[in-house]
Amino acid sequence: MANTLQDSKAVLVDRAEQQMNGHFGDSKLTTRQKIALTCRIAYDGGHDSGLAGQISARGPQPGTYYTQRLGLGFDEITQDNLLLVDEDLQVLEGEGMPNPANRFHSWIYRAREDVNCIVHT
Repeated sequence: MANTLQDSKAVLVDRAEQQMNGHFGDSKLTTRQKIALTCRIAYDGGHDSGLAGQISARGPQPGTYYTQRLGLGFDEITQDNLLLVDEDLQVLEGEGMPNPANRFHSWIYRAREDVNCIVHT
């Protein structure tokens, strides 16, 4: 018989977060490494980048985020060829042009402070 049926959603969420923290802990990977790994996992799952597929994550300063360079597939992404851009898609670090289809990522990051990464394919 279940012991948690009467627990509130808040209690269940708190319990799940505690369990995940105990089992998974904090990753030692950098944000750039996590994005590169996520790109490779997406590619292995049959997804590819282009105008309709990007992955981004918040950067170190407010209003910045990391994203792929236009023209590179998910299978080609490394931590070293990612771009750091501002909300206007101006490149702050890295070489190349960010995908112009990433513009809406800026809007989401600005509207949702709780969102730290966006993946769409």
